[in-house]
Amino acid sequence: MIHFTPIQQEDIPVLQALATRTYTHSFAHKNKPGVLEAYVESAFAKAHLEKQLVEPHSFWYFIKNNDTIVGYLKLNTEEAQTEFKQPDGLEIERIYIDVPYLGKGFGKKAIDFAISEALKREKSYIWLGVWEENPDAIRFYKKCGFTITGTHPYDMIAEIQTDYIMQYTLTWK
Repeated sequence: MIHFTPIQQEDIPVLQALATRTYTHSFAHKNKPGVLEAYVESAFAKAHLEKQLVEPHSFWYFIKNNDTIVGYLKLNTEEAQTEFKQPDGLEIERIYIDVPYLGKGFGKKAIDFAISEALKREKSYIWLGVWEENPDAIRFYKKCGFTITGTHPYDMIAEIQTDYIMQYTLTWK
């Protein structure tokens, strides 16, 4: 059974290992030497994660299949959003599935969970940034109903890359 468990401060070592592993798997092959390493060292540093976990408008979850952690998800609202910061939007800042569980439907379950959370919070849309060099993720998000609405720069510490902004408009029933 798939469920979403809020990540706590004491979970940081597990989160760090998972985040480093999934991010490296996703992007190492397309980055110049040193770029990915600099980003991972900064983005997944213990102090940085501790600060983000206490942000009241950010919501971190482990994605679990029974008791096995298969991925993680970070949602942002209000001023915690990395851009736009509009009260009617919800950002999916991070959605990563661990390597052995890729292609097994967990990513779609995470999107469905994000949609459910956005509806509970009475949001009008969900948005995310996805690297323009990540065609598999772009296809996945399009299949889930997201559309490309623009671009923005993404700071990888050692270089600036371009992300597509993708948006999903929520429909109220």
